[in-house]
Amino acid sequence: MIVDAISVDDKPTTWYKDRQILLIIGIFVIVAVAVSVSSTVLLLGERNNELSLLESVPPSSSPSTSNAPTLNFASRILKALYDSIDGPHWFAGWDFSSELAYCDFYGIACDDLEQITGIDLRDNNLRGSLPSEIGMLSSLRLLWLYDNSITGTIPSEIGMLSSLTNLDLDRNPITGTIPSEIGMLSSLTRLILYDNSIIGTIPSEIGMLSSLTFLRLWFNLITGTIPSEIGMLSSLDLLDFAFNSITGTIPSEVGLLSSLRVLYLEDISITGTIPSEIGMLSLFNWLYREDKSITGAIPPEIGMLSSLTYLYLDDNSISGTMPTELCALTNTQIFYDGYEISCTCIDSSYIEGTPCN
Repeated sequence: MIVDAISVDDKPTTWYKDRQILLIIGIFVIVAVAVSVSSTVLLLGERNNELSLLESVPPSSSPSTSNAPTLNFASRILKALYDSIDGPHWFAGWDFSSELAYCDFYGIACDDLEQITGIDLRDNNLRGSLPSEIGMLSSLRLLWLYDNSITGTIPSEIGMLSSLTNLDLDRNPITGTIPSEIGMLSSLTRLILYDNSIIGTIPSEIGMLSSLTFLRLWFNLITGTIPSEIGMLSSLDLLDFAFNSITGTIPSEVGLLSSLRVLYLEDISITGTIPSEIGMLSLFNWLYREDKSITGAIPPEIGMLSSLTYLYLDDNSISGTMPTELCALTNTQIFYDGYEISCTCIDSSYIEGTPCN
């Protein structure tokens, strides 16, 4: 009898092989996770050890720790100023390595909040240029650096000193121009820059200094004309542009300077006539103008200057007669030279210091 061969189903064999593969993959995953966990534990342990070591080291033994006091914001600004203008050679210096507070430094004034309000380093052997960091002293009201050897230019950042009332940099060899940003100093009352080597023109932005009472720019190398915006300085008491290379004419807007008492225009190159608007200056008491470039007649409106005590018009090219209106200035000393006059109280010869009565 022939028995038919029975076909053997191979599915059980395939399932067994798949099970083996899954088992191998599972073992691999378990091993990988175990290794990762072990590494993390070791890393955390090492970091904890490092922290423990750091905590056990006294601060004084750290190589990055210095015995010098840490400088705060205001001290860093003063340090920048000190370094920039040769602090080690000042007559009276600052010691940043000491425990002395910056408010106790020579020439420094502070308010109750320890904000720096004043820097007075006049005649202290300052050399070098002013750093831009000076503009970061937002509470500064007074900056006196005159009678030194400061060079370079006035930094534009000085316009950031919104509280500044008094800026005095005279008698230094400062060069460059007057920065237009100076017009941002809305609190400024005194601007004194005379006897430097400043060049360029007077910026029109100077007319924005509504609080200004005192402006002295004499003995510089300033050129250009007197800006008409000067007439916006209604609080101005003294205006001094003498000994510069200023040209053009005296702007009629000078008549708007209702508080002006003193005007110095000696030895500059302005031309033309004295504007009649000058007669509007009711508080005016001193006019000094000595230069052959002034022409024309003396305006009779000068006779309206009831407060005028001195009138200097020596060495000019003024023509015509002395206006009789000047005879009304009973308390005025008139300095003139060679004018043909019609005022009976002044003879035709040179008279100096004689009141017109």
